[in-house]
Amino acid sequence: MKTSVIATATAVFLSCACCTRFVCYAQADDYARERGMMMDTQVMSRGIKDPKILDAVAGVDRHKFVPEGMREYAYEDISLPVGNGEAVPPAYFTALIAKMAGFGPGDKVLIIGVEAGYQAAVFSKLAGKIYCLEPYEKLAAEAGERLRSLGYGGINIRAGSLESGWLEHAPFSVIVVTNQMDYVPKKVVDQLMMNGKLIMPMREYAGKKLIVMTKVPKGKDGYEMTAALVGPSTGEQPLGFPKKDQDEPDGKKWVKSKDGKWMKKNK
Repeated sequence: MKTSVIATATAVFLSCACCTRFVCYAQADDYARERGMMMDTQVMSRGIKDPKILDAVAGVDRHKFVPEGMREYAYEDISLPVGNGEAVPPAYFTALIAKMAGFGPGDKVLIIGVEAGYQAAVFSKLAGKIYCLEPYEKLAAEAGERLRSLGYGGINIRAGSLESGWLEHAPFSVIVVTNQMDYVPKKVVDQLMMNGKLIMPMREYAGKKLIVMTKVPKGKDGYEMTAALVGPSTGEQPLGFPKKDQDEPDGKKWVKSKDGKWMKKNK
């Protein structure tokens, strides 16, 4: 009898040992299997290996941040709309931002566009303090209530213009822009600490590439932004880069901003 019990226990152990890390992720809800598959096939398979990032993404219930009628798609590799043109991004997109940001427990993060609060929830598990700006009051209120009800009480959300940033809590270690933009307002960039990072999806690549900019000193009191493109940030194939001697695919040229610190598209 004892031999039979030991053999059965050993078989169960070996069975679980053969599972991937997050398929066996123990959570008592109806979405545990979907969440595990998401982590294995969408996140880990694309090169996200940092255990802290993996635990942060796996530890946030994405289905609680999407409309109830769309919860069956919550763990698919797609963005899910939440209104006003905003959407809950794919888990891999969020994990990739976290990887590029290199969040630490002492970091203060500004998120431009809180959406449903999903990214803020993930980042709060990695960084010290999270501040979110949202232009739509309704989305800001809903995200704040959702995050509080789920136990993310330390995330600060304010409804207002994205142009001015959040000066009272500057400087920020990392600024994350959730929406596709051609440029970031200078007032926001000024609130990024020196050697801090600004991360956002690029509009001309349909949001499928991230641009990661670092603020570095220049001269006595100035600064400049160094930049790198990272992608693809979704499972789809992004548009190709234009050749150096050509304009962008839409025919628009890149020109310097008035202060010479930015390159933006000439409309």
